[in-house]
Amino acid sequence: MTDEQSPDLKRVRLTGARFEHGRLPVDSLVELQKYQQVVRIAAEAEWRRENPDQKLPADFDQSVSLTIQEIREGSADVFLAFEQHETYVSYQVEAQDAADSVLAAAYRGEELPTIPSLTPQEDFEFRSVLSQFGQTLTEGQSIQFYPDGPDSTPVSITVETREQAVDRLLALEGFLLNPDDAPSKSAIGKEEQSLVGRITELNADKLTYLLVLSDGRELKGFYKNQPSLLDDFKLVLNSAAEGPLTRITGDLHSRDGQPWRFWTTDVLEQIQFDDTVWGARLTELASLTAHWDGGESAQVSSVALEAAQMLLRAIDKVGAERPGVFPTEEGGVLIEWSSPAAVRSVEVLEDGTFETFELSSSQISGSHSSTSDLTEAIAFVKADDA
Repeated sequence: MTDEQSPDLKRVRLTGARFEHGRLPVDSLVELQKYQQVVRIAAEAEWRRENPDQKLPADFDQSVSLTIQEIREGSADVFLAFEQHETYVSYQVEAQDAADSVLAAAYRGEELPTIPSLTPQEDFEFRSVLSQFGQTLTEGQSIQFYPDGPDSTPVSITVETREQAVDRLLALEGFLLNPDDAPSKSAIGKEEQSLVGRITELNADKLTYLLVLSDGRELKGFYKNQPSLLDDFKLVLNSAAEGPLTRITGDLHSRDGQPWRFWTTDVLEQIQFDDTVWGARLTELASLTAHWDGGESAQVSSVALEAAQMLLRAIDKVGAERPGVFPTEEGGVLIEWSSPAAVRSVEVLEDGTFETFELSSSQISGSHSSTSDLTEAIAFVKADDA
């Protein structure tokens, strides 16, 4: 293996006299089989959650399989890789991350992370198999497991460290539920949608990213369908406090009505608003998801937001009275002045068109006009201020 090989390789190093000079006894292969088994449990659970009432594909287990890519000398320093299958690669990534995070937490004495896709029964099987990892070890032997890549800090699995780790993995709390009391599987929704937040993590090898929404929620996303977006992601990568607002559009999975993750990513747009009261309000509108009113409302379009910002800048310059700024069900922005004497408004449609309206208290019907020219919309605003 060269230093340039992918960090996605899973490194498992067995130490002790028995493993010197790169020897890997046949009965030690069970350790690698257990790791593969626990990854498959998580991958299958994820697939079933997203495909209820469907039969697991016949090639699924074979596709979520590990192969020994290299064994280095000095000890049994094993590098594992997945048999690649494009259809199931995302399930492999999710499942391996789940297995690695739980195993690492168990041996580091940390709180075990929850794997949302697992039912209580699947969770028990998952932890039970993980608890068997290292069962062939004897005194003076260890498994150095590298959860975060081949060059990361390993967790050390020995006869001694296994005792406490197994206790954590098999803690009885939550495993003695009556099946009738077990929580039901959460409802999974899938929809082409957009969300606005800040990109705070990026894994160019696994083609994943982390999107932090305005309310602090974190969503994992995949861009395996659009690897060319990597450079765009790098431009917006920063902390949740300092990074630029970014709108992600793709196949969004929701869980129990709440955004959960982007399974695919089609478009990445950086959104910039002025550091003003209007900018803060437009940020709120940009962060609205589809169906924000509980009905069929659309997300506010990027075109409408940009056009609204230009109009609001003009309103500030002429010193006009501050209007109300609201989203519309069609994906536009309504800028409105309302008083007992009159109602005046400019509605910015989703395509950037401006529709003006005014109605005084003495009128039965108001006057409408439509234009795609920003200067005409600004003139409408100025006319009332004159």
